[in-house]
Amino acid sequence: MKSESLELAPLLARRELWLFLSAAYMDPYHRGRFELLRDPVFRQRVAQSASLLAQEAPASALGPGELPPEELSLQGVFDALDNEWGALEDAYRRLFGLTAISATCPACEIEYEPNEDITYRSQRMADVAGFYQAFGMEISDRAGERLDHISVEAEFLYVLLAKEAAALQRGDPEAAEICQGARRSFFEEHMGQWLPIFSQLLSRNAPIQFYRELAVLTASLSAAERVSLGLPPFRLRCVPKPPPAEPASECSGCLQS
Repeated sequence: MKSESLELAPLLARRELWLFLSAAYMDPYHRGRFELLRDPVFRQRVAQSASLLAQEAPASALGPGELPPEELSLQGVFDALDNEWGALEDAYRRLFGLTAISATCPACEIEYEPNEDITYRSQRMADVAGFYQAFGMEISDRAGERLDHISVEAEFLYVLLAKEAAALQRGDPEAAEICQGARRSFFEEHMGQWLPIFSQLLSRNAPIQFYRELAVLTASLSAAERVSLGLPPFRLRCVPKPPPAEPASECSGCLQS
């Protein structure tokens, strides 16, 4: 029983942190879900989860844009959220756009895809949708986000981790293995490829401290998830082209760690 608890603890910790990120990257206009971030009980669970992962993080090489999992911490995020609550909606729109996707710091996976072919990108989006459908995750049209938005993809990792933990708790290793396999494939083929670079862009462009703190958390959690799945660091990817008004420079579409 003790060994099962030790196995479940990091799964449950990452589950809580991906749920936190999912809520944190939602448009603050949708207060119902966003208010979860202010719930003291949820905050305590998330802070404990970050502390657990930071303490147990194994030494490992980092990829471009990643930060060490042992730096996982929520206090800075909590403080900034409380201090800047009234500025969140404006900051969100300046960063991520409202009616159009931001070219400076897009929060959607496909915008980081080097292949600009429309058919290819449509296939990539369909692949994301296929993952969701296979595990029963339905996205409401009223959610207001694309299927490849960071909030939605983070919620899917939360769902997979929750299902995997539940399977282990009821003694169903086969179901747990299926969930873990899907989590590994989704992270390797989708989330892990763009989150670290997105975190760099967010850190550089965030107009308020809350989103800068969130960028640090995202980069650290992305590294922790990758390491937990036994994946090597991902190679550098190109990022979205800068807005037309921004002067071009050699390799302006790439970021270094």
